[in-house]
Amino acid sequence: MPKQVLLAIVLTLSLLVGCQPAVTLRSATLRGASPAGISFDAVLAVENPNLFDLQVRAVRANAKLDGVKGVVPIFIEPNTWIPAGRTVLIPVPITLPWQMIPPVLAATVGDAKVTYHVSGTADVTATQAFAIDRDMYEFDDDGELPRGFLMKVGTGGFQIGIGQ
Repeated sequence: MPKQVLLAIVLTLSLLVGCQPAVTLRSATLRGASPAGISFDAVLAVENPNLFDLQVRAVRANAKLDGVKGVVPIFIEPNTWIPAGRTVLIPVPITLPWQMIPPVLAATVGDAKVTYHVSGTADVTATQAFAIDRDMYEFDDDGELPRGFLMKVGTGGFQIGIGQ
């Protein structure tokens, strides 16, 4: 293997470890109800701060709202490339189990912000040229949602806009 290729791979791997994409909840659209619970699509804005493209192949996570028992499991396989220095919107289907709905409503009534915690793993690929895979990339993040969601009815269901 030429030294230039080895150097590029080492540099890419070191950059992959140090620059975590920024994820922001952009909006959510209600899809409907099922025996499992209420389903909605959360649209995440994923910003890639790296100097190389990243592919998000799969994400496995659990989301927990403060003050609410239980977790909401999340599993998606978006297989989406995020160009270097760019932001891409990724829809994430989520089902909130029926038994969690009353505690969620109670937890969001009295506070200006709703605090949540998401932890899990992601399978990512760095650069289309070298296809350097990193499976089970761990993440553990806390965040807040504003209580004053902008609520409106849009095409495709009930829509909640965050920070727009």
